[in-house]
Amino acid sequence: MSDIFISHATADRDLAELLVDFLTDAIGVPETSIFCSSLEGHGNPLTHDFNKNMREQIQHPKLVILLMTPAYLDSRFCVMELGGTWALELRPLPIIVPPITFADVTNTIGQIQGWNITDNKGLETFRQTVLKTLDTPGRGNHNFQRKRLRWEADLAAALERLAPSPKIPAEMYKELKDDNQVLKVKLAERRQELLEARAQLQAMKSIRPVALVVESEPLIAEDIASILEKQGYTVGIARTGAEAMVQANRLKPDLMTTEIRLADGSNGVDTVHEIQAIFDTIAVFVTAYPERLLSVKRPEPSFLVTKPYDPANLKAVLREAHGTLLGMREREARLAGQASND
Repeated sequence: MSDIFISHATADRDLAELLVDFLTDAIGVPETSIFCSSLEGHGNPLTHDFNKNMREQIQHPKLVILLMTPAYLDSRFCVMELGGTWALELRPLPIIVPPITFADVTNTIGQIQGWNITDNKGLETFRQTVLKTLDTPGRGNHNFQRKRLRWEADLAAALERLAPSPKIPAEMYKELKDDNQVLKVKLAERRQELLEARAQLQAMKSIRPVALVVESEPLIAEDIASILEKQGYTVGIARTGAEAMVQANRLKPDLMTTEIRLADGSNGVDTVHEIQAIFDTIAVFVTAYPERLLSVKRPEPSFLVTKPYDPANLKAVLREAHGTLLGMREREARLAGQASND
């Protein structure tokens, strides 16, 4: 049996190795006197039953070093070793690794004095405890002082690599649970708003849309109106900018098509701006003068179909324009709902 049993979590192998090296190199403990399951030469031999050998090793060691880290307290196997140490009335030496505290030692094995591994002044006490327990002279002071300087440097790096605990404090858990409940309520509210917005959109889709055709050529106006009617629109027709304003006030159009040059010399672009200032309308320019859009402030969003037009292309652009309008209205309804809740 080994004189020293190092109880540690597998996740803390690097820290355990550093401790074993310090025991052998700095203090002078024989390698054969140390059992550390995760280190080759100090752990379970080949062909041996792991559980059986662990039980045998923890039966009669002179000292059980408990490397108490967050991972240690989270390990069921380490808790069993802790319980075995207490049940067999072995001599424990708790090494406390922050954020573990002395309170954690008290809550597990009682009023046992431990050593905080970051307390370098406690290294000499740790050394004397080990030497006295094993009844061995160990290495000389000069060797120990050289090794302790190396220990302090290596320990800082090892602690930075230490595996954190996957658990969180009870207070933090309660706070997160409360926050989660608040978020669930808000999510339910947002889902309800989304359902209402979708219902409003569906209601808008079920209402027959209205279109205004502003075109000076009667045959072209009738052709565009026929296309719109087949797409489900109620359609009004105007030849001039003034007529368009009268029709817009009567119809409140969702969509309008317009030529740029109108019958009385008025401008279709200006007419669109005037109507959009009052009504939620999207514009499709069906024009023989597309270049004129380059020199004026074009309404956004707007769509362009150049004359002579292909009826199939015009139908596709009209559908795209109407879809864009519905998308804009849906976004506005959603933002209005959020603003009212805020």
